[in-house]
Amino acid sequence: MNTMMTKSILKVLLIASTTVASSTCMLAQDFHLSQFDMLPLYFNPAQTGMYFGEENMNYRFSGNYRSQWQKLQGKPYSAVGVGYDMPLKRFGVGLLMMDHIAGVSNFETYQFLLSGAYRVTSDESKNHFLTAGLQLGFFQKRFSYGDLLFENQYTTSDGLDANLPNGENLPDMSIVRFDANVGIYYKYIDSRQRFAPSVGFSIYHVNTPDESFTGNRSNLPMRFNGIFDCPIKLNDKVELIPNLLLMYQQKAVELNAGVLAGYSISQSEYSLLGGFGIRRQDAVVIHLGMKQGNNTFRVSYDVVTSALKNAGGGRGGFEMAVIYSGWHKKKSKPVEVMEEEVEEKEEPTEE
Repeated sequence: MNTMMTKSILKVLLIASTTVASSTCMLAQDFHLSQFDMLPLYFNPAQTGMYFGEENMNYRFSGNYRSQWQKLQGKPYSAVGVGYDMPLKRFGVGLLMMDHIAGVSNFETYQFLLSGAYRVTSDESKNHFLTAGLQLGFFQKRFSYGDLLFENQYTTSDGLDANLPNGENLPDMSIVRFDANVGIYYKYIDSRQRFAPSVGFSIYHVNTPDESFTGNRSNLPMRFNGIFDCPIKLNDKVELIPNLLLMYQQKAVELNAGVLAGYSISQSEYSLLGGFGIRRQDAVVIHLGMKQGNNTFRVSYDVVTSALKNAGGGRGGFEMAVIYSGWHKKKSKPVEVMEEEVEEKEEPTEE
């Protein structure tokens, strides 16, 4: 096969792959997280500033980093998410930022959303939390032709060489679109009971924004999320937390189900965490972590079970996440401690 024929075939394959990639973007689904409970604002705005735990903290920071498909041309698909929220009486306010980069093409999706929620149930209803939430903001999608491979970068010895100039003079592509999400959330709390179930439902991209780069309209489909979990206190040391996430978007269905176990370390405020989950027809997820009060740090690894494990060289997805809650102002010291400190500072009197 001569060089000219090889380049012609490569050009046809390039056009075909570009067409497929464009179609994939037009029917794109949102990226997923294995630790979906560690970045709540990405799955339900109704959780904004609502119930940070029994200690009633007044702010919460959540962060998540995910890397997968490391084997694909040596550059992984990565996602970084950061959320911050706080309560304001019956309201909750916060923000969510997400940044996702898809592989060697550096196709980037950036999101910035302001989030708010309102507690529907009254203060007298101490055991029941029913909230509704709204997120408003924008997303940006962009890529550069400089990161793509063209036929001018083909060599007979090495195949496609990304270090060679591609010979194309094409502009970078970028779009910015308004986005809106809504949700509801319910949690039952009773210290006398072993169970504390919660359930939430949300709809993302309710305005179905146009995400086309070409001018031919292509609406981002709505994403429907259903989340359930139920912490179960088996005894003073052991707690089980079964959880479930169901997502539906553009006829794509994702089901995540799993269970976490927490073991309290004696005479300390620390707990060890471990568990597993299953993402239907995709992966088994292993979780490890530690909890200190309302603060949690976890890592997870996806063991791919689908046919995609062949393309990924057997490597799955690595994820780490943190939730930190606290007070903006330090809590006042107990009166007894303050009196002892005053007595220590007083100088002895002479007789």
